[in-house]
Amino acid sequence: MPLLRPRVVTLTTDFGAGSIYVAEVKGRLLSAAVPVTLVDITHTLPPHDVSAGAWMVARGCFAFPDDSLHVVVVDPGVGTGRRLVWARVGRQQFLAPDNGVLSLAIARHGLVGCHRLAVPAEASSTFHGRDVLAPAAVRLLEGTDPGALGAAVADLVTLPLPRPFQRDKAWHGVVVDVDTFGNLVTNLPADLWPAVVAAGAIDLGPHHVRSLVRTYGDANPGTAVTLVGSQDVIEVAVVQGSAASRFGAGVGSAVTIPAPPQA
Repeated sequence: MPLLRPRVVTLTTDFGAGSIYVAEVKGRLLSAAVPVTLVDITHTLPPHDVSAGAWMVARGCFAFPDDSLHVVVVDPGVGTGRRLVWARVGRQQFLAPDNGVLSLAIARHGLVGCHRLAVPAEASSTFHGRDVLAPAAVRLLEGTDPGALGAAVADLVTLPLPRPFQRDKAWHGVVVDVDTFGNLVTNLPADLWPAVVAAGAIDLGPHHVRSLVRTYGDANPGTAVTLVGSQDVIEVAVVQGSAASRFGAGVGSAVTIPAPPQA
């Protein structure tokens, strides 16, 4: 598939809502000599949380048109020897630190190509998003070939992403994301839903969630439910409430599909 010059540029950071850092990166991007559409995916990732960034990138960035350019700045190692890269993952382009933030996207869509970015001597040692990634984005927007950005890279840092496993006929997983509604998004894929139905419940730590529904409105407000969410993984939710608050749960909390009852 031919590589197109990007027109859409997204931003995913842990800078915080209303941050001056966001404004500075956008200012650099808008210096491009061509029209560009800037889209904020989020700036409220938990600070320094590369795993949360990886989940957001894999979920959010692939909803955009082919060859959109995604600038990802979750970079607790800024200024160290960690690499900065341009990467083509599936049909999307990324500029990001090589710290695992692209791990889940690559696992789902495949790494097509990658080049290391040079860090100019004048770049701030604490703000590579503004001084390295944004200028690289401008060059791509103006027609520079990604190969001119730096040497090719064969592979990228991979996070140890948690995977569900089966033991004693029960399936074990973890919460990998808490969305803005307080829904607990797990790493248990949708194809394990029949196992939930057979067990009649899902366990969140010591709590047993027995209301199995197709959608949130299938139960009364305040009811704890489990269902397959829009990301094709199993969620625990509280109808018109927050499962995270109800159960005191968050990223890393254990979830279990119990073994089915003995016939």
